[in-house]
Amino acid sequence: MSSPLLALAKREVAEVLNKYAVPRYRVDQVFKSLYDAKTRVRSIDEMTLIPLALREALMKDGYVTGRVEAKETAKTLSRDGTGKLAFARGTTGHVYECVGIPDATCYVDDGDQFEGDFSRVQGWDRYRLTACVSSQSGCGMKCSFCATGKLGFKSNLTAAEIVNQVLVLEDAYKQRVSNVVFMGMGEPMLNMKEVARAIRTLNEDVGISARSITVSTVGIPNAIMKFAKYKLQCTLAVSLHAPDQETREKIVPSAKYYSIEHLLEDSKSYFKETGRRVTFEYTLLAGVNDSAHQARMLGRMLKRAFRNGVHVNVIPWNNVDGINHSRPSGNAIHRFCSALAEEGVNQSIRKTRGLESNAACGQLAAKHA
Repeated sequence: MSSPLLALAKREVAEVLNKYAVPRYRVDQVFKSLYDAKTRVRSIDEMTLIPLALREALMKDGYVTGRVEAKETAKTLSRDGTGKLAFARGTTGHVYECVGIPDATCYVDDGDQFEGDFSRVQGWDRYRLTACVSSQSGCGMKCSFCATGKLGFKSNLTAAEIVNQVLVLEDAYKQRVSNVVFMGMGEPMLNMKEVARAIRTLNEDVGISARSITVSTVGIPNAIMKFAKYKLQCTLAVSLHAPDQETREKIVPSAKYYSIEHLLEDSKSYFKETGRRVTFEYTLLAGVNDSAHQARMLGRMLKRAFRNGVHVNVIPWNNVDGINHSRPSGNAIHRFCSALAEEGVNQSIRKTRGLESNAACGQLAAKHA
């Protein structure tokens, strides 16, 4: 079984190289080969910064970089430049996906959808790039509105597989990733150790600010405070989706094990422990959780729990085949947001990105398995 170097800490790489009696500075050369944008390589035999004999010894002993290429048949682009990539796990064949989201100044030069050709993305010097990464293949939370939830849980990803998603997106777009959101496949809190290791690597080795990394969770009992102990300085995004326990349990089955009151209390404790803000995600489903009355309930509940600085990301539902929900009308969306604002709660409507390539929120379904 191969052993990836990606996502190992420097002390861990040093322990690996100590077996070969090489100078300490070889550790820095390995890291430069793994992460530096100018010298980054995909395989150990390409690591020309270290001697050939060391490369051969590492490969003989089963070491690999941990870089994995996306499946060629699973590279799609939307007209707004949003791109989706799919990977297959070598050990299981389970598929997981990630999404590159350039800001609005990026666009594709012609056509509506493309297979594999990221060179068509224009405006290289004028946009920020967000990587939406997966922490699991599939998801066991079974939220009623999410394509990934329909798959069920397949397997946890390693830190190397998570970091690789970011590096592959940088290579595809020829652009540095500025923000990372753990909002792809899976529940990050159920793979906490590997997620935390990946965040440290992205921060310390890839060079992405921890404050530009957001981890989204639907809420796992006792997990938020365990995550806070890592003191990673990233933003926590709590997927709330309802202003009351009864409605939440209908659309988020796991909520029956974790009351809204306890979830909000843990979210407050995360802020106290880390000093990092908590945001709330709210997927709007027509006729389910999108009324002005429900918005006022949500606003009052959040204001009681968080007297200052609470923010809600309102996400109009994106269509998923086979799921019996509807996207609210534009008027319903704005009525909901206006009612929140009247309660003194800051909110923003998440712009739908990647709809043409099934890369929008809730649409990751690993159809390339």
